[in-house]
Amino acid sequence: MAHGKTQRLAAPVTHRLGMAGTLALLLLSGSGILAAGEAHKTAAGFPKRSLNMIVPFGAGGATDLIARSIAVGMEEYLGVSIAVNNMPGSASAVGNEYVMNAPHDGYTILCQPTDITSIKVMGQSKLTYKDWDFLYIAAGVPTVIGVHPDSPIKTIDDFVNAMKADTITIATSDSGCAFTRGVGLILRSETGLKRPELIPSGGGNPAALSCVKGDVDAVACGLPECIDLVRSGVLRPIVYFGASAIDIDGAQGKIRIPCISEKYPDLQPLLPFGGWVSVAMPKGTDPEILDLLAKAVKYSATKKAFTDFLAQKTFVPVGLTGKEADKWAEDSSYTNSYLLFDMGFAKTDPASFGWPRP
Repeated sequence: MAHGKTQRLAAPVTHRLGMAGTLALLLLSGSGILAAGEAHKTAAGFPKRSLNMIVPFGAGGATDLIARSIAVGMEEYLGVSIAVNNMPGSASAVGNEYVMNAPHDGYTILCQPTDITSIKVMGQSKLTYKDWDFLYIAAGVPTVIGVHPDSPIKTIDDFVNAMKADTITIATSDSGCAFTRGVGLILRSETGLKRPELIPSGGGNPAALSCVKGDVDAVACGLPECIDLVRSGVLRPIVYFGASAIDIDGAQGKIRIPCISEKYPDLQPLLPFGGWVSVAMPKGTDPEILDLLAKAVKYSATKKAFTDFLAQKTFVPVGLTGKEADKWAEDSSYTNSYLLFDMGFAKTDPASFGWPRP
């Protein structure tokens, strides 16, 4: 997130988490089409066939989870099936380019993550927020930093000391991703730290799994992407970038994840901090098709099954549409790009794009 004054989200302090709601939601997929009644179409009869939703990260990450969940209600509203396809690469640039190059006829949808705010400044694509109509900003994805349960790193202080002593390895979704920026806030808040070696993993869940396997020293990902690993006890969370500390019901009892602001109070205005997930279409798509798809996304996102799913997975609901969604993406682009540049992750000054410093 890290977006500015209009984007202060109140993350719940305690979540009652379980798999029942998730399983119930998934069981509806493919069987609930037309359950709400007659399918909705444009005057020209769109959609006449199945849609393709591209997820520009791997399976199990925040974007993938949101896409597969929100597609269920969209199928119901539109009366056609939606194939969700993962297309990871270059911090979402591969998927972004694919959708942008596909016919702008409404049949190829992008589940757009926050990385659209950074792929230009990172040199991964020329595409920016200006190239997309954001139909719906569905949810925020606060960052969590985790380690293997056997790691000597048990607290945020241990984590900082480890970065002072040596170059540690941290698995992330990809270079410059939202969760890389979470690590960057710690680097900015301390002196004498060695910049960690970031290991791109194609998604937050694969990044967390690499930490569980002991391939890296730590992982920086979204809490929803690793929540099941945290619950089961195979991943130890050491700090959370939500608005406050969070309590999780784990297999061995309550798990409290302290908030980053407990160590760095000056970061509180930036919280919750991490990524966000939206549904977007390329500029130039027929306005009537955009309107229908926006209604389908909102219909799905406001269903109880989806809102329960967000709570179970510890997503932070956002729910912005239209001009507010576009403004969110614009503000995020300025904030995140300058943050990456100031921390040395990006070599290109966002000012060269004509972007104002927030």
